Amino acid sequence: MLTFFFAALILLFTGGPVILSLIGSMVPDRVLFDDGKGLFSEGLNFETYRYIFTGQLPDSYSAENANPAMISDAARQVPRSLLNSSIVALSSMALNILFGAPAAFAFARYFFPGKGLTFMFLILSPLVPSVALVTPVYIMLQSLGLTGTQAGIILVHTAKALPFTILILSVFFRKMPNELFEAAVLDHCSRFQTFFRIALPLSLPSIGATGLFAFMLSYSEYMFSMVLSGDAATRPVSVVMAALARNTDVSWSLLNTAIFIAIVPTLVLVVLVWRFVVEGLLSGAVKG
Repeated sequence: MLTFFFAALILLFTGGPVILSLIGSMVPDRVLFDDGKGLFSEGLNFETYRYIFTGQLPDSYSAENANPAMISDAARQVPRSLLNSSIVALSSMALNILFGAPAAFAFARYFFPGKGLTFMFLILSPLVPSVALVTPVYIMLQSLGLTGTQAGIILVHTAKALPFTILILSVFFRKMPNELFEAAVLDHCSRFQTFFRIALPLSLPSIGATGLFAFMLSYSEYMFSMVLSGDAATRPVSVVMAALARNTDVSWSLLNTAIFIAIVPTLVLVVLVWRFVVEGLLSGAVKG
């Protein structure tokens, strides 16, 4: 019983804001701020969704006495920025898996000169405050002509998530039975064959989980995205949402709509990979 209580509590704190933003996006402001009306007394309203995707103003804000500041133009950038963030985050996730998994396998199973020093550098690098790196990273990418491009943001986001990817996967590779790799040596497998034929298939659930983290980290990152992004064509959703939230007069219904739309890609990704990751981890635990 206690387990269900804490599970429900965690669900309330994690899923509650998502549900509230969904409800708030479909309820007009005049209902949200009127104590005498129920949330669904006027039915559901999708005018803010229509404005974000088509630019058509909600009827309630087309009146003469309406406050035009409540409808922010930044909300119109949400669909484009959503695509930008999805491209950047998926690219960062793919690069983290592509470079992080082989690097983690090398750190976990082999000895090479400078292994301890380089691994310590990887582990300690995330401890450096991001604000201290903004200027040198900007100067470096500017010299390469990558400021204001998605490629520059992808490189930075990949570098930020790579230490975590290598750390987590190296722990998993280190726990694999030595007998598997000894058998591979007896079968005359090279190091690349050992990784691709043995380590990689067994580590797919862990790789999926770390890749999901890399996606989340990139999708929600703000500081480097703000500094390195250019115009609206390359601006990620985190930057657009910050600009939208800075408007103190913005419509609460519009803000909740933008928030819920921004959450959708992460929800879709979690639904797609969660079953695979959980089933793989559970099957691995049963086999062990």
